[in-house]
Amino acid sequence: MIVYLNIPYKDRKIVKNYGALWDAKFKKWYCEEDNELCSLYNIYKEIEILGEDRNFGSNKLFIDMIPKTSYFKNVRSLFNDCDWNLIRHHIYERVNHKCECCGKKKFKYLDAHERWEFNEETKKQKLIRIIALCKLCHAATHYGHSKRTKNIDKINIHIKKINNFSDEELQNHINDAYKTWKERNKIKWELDLSIITNSGFEIK
Repeated sequence: MIVYLNIPYKDRKIVKNYGALWDAKFKKWYCEEDNELCSLYNIYKEIEILGEDRNFGSNKLFIDMIPKTSYFKNVRSLFNDCDWNLIRHHIYERVNHKCECCGKKKFKYLDAHERWEFNEETKKQKLIRIIALCKLCHAATHYGHSKRTKNIDKINIHIKKINNFSDEELQNHINDAYKTWKERNKIKWELDLSIITNSGFEIK
C-alpha cells in the first residue's frame, strides 16, 4: 500500500534517494508504507483553514504591496516547512490547481499569496485569506518588488489584460497602490495569524 508524505520542497532530492516517487497528478510524494521515510516524515493529511474569508478581495487581480515594516513576516517564514507545505498544497488543491485571478490552469507551479486586512487604528495586520496565484499574477501583486527584479512591461500588459484596463486606468491603479503602501510604511504592524494558529498550527 502506498502513502502520501508531507515533504518540504527543500528535501525533494533526499526523499527521492530513499525511493519516494512524485505523483504528477496530485503533486505529492509517495512511497510504500513500510519505507523508512514514513518514520521520518508525516503522512499527508487534509486540513481546513478555520475562519478564512475566501471572498475577501474577491478574485480580482490588484497590486497589494506589503509595508516595509512587515517585510519577511508571513506564514512561510513564521511556520515550519512541513506546516507551510500542508497549507499551500491545501490552497492549490481546493481550486484544482488553477490561478484564482486569471483563471488559467496547467501551471507547473502556483504560489500561495496572503491577503491581509490593515486596521490603522489598532495597527493590526490580519491574515484573512490565502489565494492561489500563477507566477505572473503573483508578480503583479507584489508590483514594487517585481519592478526591480522582473520584466515590468510584461506585468503591466498582464494587469491591463486581466482587468480590461486602459493605459490611464493602469497608471491610476499603480499610483493608488503606491500611495497606500507609503502610508502603511509609517506604521509598525502587529500580525494576526489566528486563522492559521486556530487551525492547529504553531508559530515556530
